[in-house]
Amino acid sequence: MMKYLVTISGFETRNDIIFYKITINGLHHSKVIYKRYSDLRALNEQLIQKNREFKLKLNLPKFPKKKLFGRTKHSESDIVTRGLELQQYLEIILNISMLWTFSFIRDLQPLDEEFEESIKQINTSHQYTKDVCWPQMQELKQQYLQRHDVSSSPSKSQTKKSNGYKQRYYFQSGEYVKQQDFVLYFITLTDSKKNVQYLFNTRYSKLKDYHSLLENKQFKNQLPPFPKRKLIGQTSDNPDEIQERQNQLERYLNDIFSIKEFVNSEPLVYFIIRIKLESKTIQEFDQQHQKCSRYSQQVNCSSFDKEPFEIPKNIQSY
Repeated sequence: MMKYLVTISGFETRNDIIFYKITINGLHHSKVIYKRYSDLRALNEQLIQKNREFKLKLNLPKFPKKKLFGRTKHSESDIVTRGLELQQYLEIILNISMLWTFSFIRDLQPLDEEFEESIKQINTSHQYTKDVCWPQMQELKQQYLQRHDVSSSPSKSQTKKSNGYKQRYYFQSGEYVKQQDFVLYFITLTDSKKNVQYLFNTRYSKLKDYHSLLENKQFKNQLPPFPKRKLIGQTSDNPDEIQERQNQLERYLNDIFSIKEFVNSEPLVYFIIRIKLESKTIQEFDQQHQKCSRYSQQVNCSSFDKEPFEIPKNIQSY
């Protein structure tokens, strides 16, 4: 089912430049914008860049090409034809949920609230109550504080962490599965603001990709070091080393999400939203002990190792 329908119903000429009238209809709201061909071409270049940087493996639609001869603006029929091509292109990219986290895509959507609503709908049936989840979150927080020994004299990074920012996302490692030459780690994400948990799985290399994206940003705070690879042999060959790396990754994720500047960055915003979009909340909990269950057999885990995204056939127009 398509979430957004796009219609290009006309155009305006401003200072000898063609602006297309684009209507974007969502589930509850619509939005009208005016864009030049060059504006949308720049958007396409951004998509190509993000697809490469984030290793999304999306089969993006081809952007309408320029005319080989003459100028499109000199022919009304050419303007209309290009408008139809741009309409098809926009409708495809706006219905790729993996792109919704990027601000230049959200700017095209009728309302930012629509994106938040899409996340709420995914989790409506299985949200926790505050009474059930609070003991689990308190325990998780206490474990995290004990691991980092906050009672000792604070380091420079710890001082910045406590500078008015209350950490929202916590990570706790669980099981792991060996798959040929790599290890798949299962991690629980706790959203302390929404009182909800998600179970997802990922690889060391995928988390390393996110760290590389963060390294390309300019931050005031110093990034926590990412767990290093073994110089000799493979971690997957030794259960003790797998456990040690699992602990290191958990510690790294909690460190990186304890600093607001990092949390608000594009790579981590994408990281969190993708988990929420692709995961289901953990459904089972123990009411007798008022403690959330760590796992559920009914959970569909999010995975960062999926096959390349295919455009649904019902919106492939060319």
